Amino acid sequence: MAGERLAKAALSGSLRPIHIVAASALMTAGLAGVPDVARAQGGPPLVTDDPDTPGDGHWENNLAAIATRTSGRWTLAAPDADLNYGWGDKIQLNADIPLNVVHDARSGWDAGLGTVQLAVKWRFLDRQDLGYTLSTYPRFSSAWVESSRRRALADAGQVYFLPVEAATKLGDFGLDAEVGRDFGVGAASQWQLGAIVAHRCSASLQCMLELHESLGDHDQQTLLNVGVHWQLSDSLALIAAAGRQFGQASPDRQLALLYLGVQITR
Repeated sequence: MAGERLAKAALSGSLRPIHIVAASALMTAGLAGVPDVARAQGGPPLVTDDPDTPGDGHWENNLAAIATRTSGRWTLAAPDADLNYGWGDKIQLNADIPLNVVHDARSGWDAGLGTVQLAVKWRFLDRQDLGYTLSTYPRFSSAWVESSRRRALADAGQVYFLPVEAATKLGDFGLDAEVGRDFGVGAASQWQLGAIVAHRCSASLQCMLELHESLGDHDQQTLLNVGVHWQLSDSLALIAAAGRQFGQASPDRQLALLYLGVQITR
């Protein structure tokens, strides 16, 4: 989804085992949940995803503007079309296609097709009786237009992402966790670890807090993100988030990350 591009940062950091242990502990704690599973709350406008799927024959489409500020550079994906179709009750087909507008302090303005993502989600364990669900969501990202690659509007290499997602509920809070590995071809490889805590602030408004880590060979970046999901009608919702990454200085560290869009289901 859009979240995979939101999380991207060119990292070089040594993988510290403590982070893998912490992520595993978080996921295990979530799976200990209660017999009532909350509706999944991952995915756009956040980075971390969840095991939820649209349902057989249903669509869940997210149309958004995503602004990212890095050192000397603003990137605006507008629109970012995150298209999802339910193929059966447990499989989701995904295509994420952004049109990027970039302002660089040295080279000025440019625009073109960004990095395109194709993905398939499979919810392979759906234990409503025990209070948790599990899925895997393999994703492939690459530049479809060579000129976008040359002008740095899209990623230079190809990235395969192999994650596992879990969701459960603890009291009035929904919990999501995602752990996965990027395998880069002509790009950096890194671990991605994410967790979401969600709470219904009102009958139509869900509030979310996300912590997402990207761990490379020599460094790490930690994204702190807050988001909302405001249900306007049965088929339309307003989704928004704001966050930034914390870690060692890097040209690709996200100093600001802003998401504003609508979610259309049918």
